[in-house]
Amino acid sequence: MSSDDSDASTLTPFERIKAFWEFVHKERSEFFDAAVKDHLQLVSAHLDPNDRNIGYSTFEFVVPRSLCNQGGNLHGGAVALIFDLCTSMTVPVVAREGYWDTGHVSRTLNCSYMRPAPEGTTVVVESEVVHLGKSLGMLRGVMRRKDDGAVCYSCEHHKAKVEWRPRFKL
Repeated sequence: MSSDDSDASTLTPFERIKAFWEFVHKERSEFFDAAVKDHLQLVSAHLDPNDRNIGYSTFEFVVPRSLCNQGGNLHGGAVALIFDLCTSMTVPVVAREGYWDTGHVSRTLNCSYMRPAPEGTTVVVESEVVHLGKSLGMLRGVMRRKDDGAVCYSCEHHKAKVEWRPRFKL
């Protein structure tokens, strides 16, 4: 977002993620796999009503053939990439001026694989900001099949805040 944009403090959590998503893809589009970003759709985003430092987001996508392994299921590497994108996109829900309003990078991304998501399956990705401190944070993610709610994959994602330009202004 540029300084010409409206005051980010008036944006809803959903609008914050959309603005950050658009900023990242405009400024850094060469770093994101088109097969992933073109399939992900933001469904919802909100703050915890009791703690403005806890935020949530939900994305959906239909598993494309291009992200499947030879067994016809979502590839494990694609699972990690999707979790990295979706959990990271949840940070702007709680970010504010001087608090996680710059870049952040992964420290660890631990994924667990419970059951497959076959090609053509609609998957719901739920992400949660568990904690963001001065410079380190933790997020969680779960991927479920939309049709039966079965958990396919989960993750714990640790982040480190970094300062770089251009600054994403909130």
